[in-house]
Amino acid sequence: MDILYSWEFEDKKDRWPYWYIIALSIIIWIAIWGFMTGQYGMSFVVLFISWIFYFIENNSEDIVKVILSDIWVQIWKNFYEYTKIINYSYIYENETPIFLRLTINKVSLKNMDLDIDQKIIQELKNILPNYMEEDTKWELSLMEKLIRKLKL
Repeated sequence: MDILYSWEFEDKKDRWPYWYIIALSIIIWIAIWGFMTGQYGMSFVVLFISWIFYFIENNSEDIVKVILSDIWVQIWKNFYEYTKIINYSYIYENETPIFLRLTINKVSLKNMDLDIDQKIIQELKNILPNYMEEDTKWELSLMEKLIRKLKL
């Protein structure tokens, strides 16, 4: 097994303090409104999903390491064989590369976005076509742009 390329990127959420206050206020308002209108199930679902997202965010790694070998792609501690990756795409925002999107052949995980820059793209353009097919149709959807803008 040969390591072909590796890089690291920071995956820490950079949110201002009032973001949490506003988000918590909205969640509490929706839960209270749900209880007042008799929609108890919706209130519990909103609280439960909020708790899950908070738990995932606080228990994720700040630095993600990606290693490409001739057999698999390693992302942090997870290994994905090239046969399990359907294709890849470079995602741009205003002509600036932001993601390498891997489409995974897995039920629970379909797309994985890895932060990249122009230097990494130049290196990957020599490596990835030998192992996977590129899908040039991907671009940021309106929802993804909104999520990036709101730093969700």
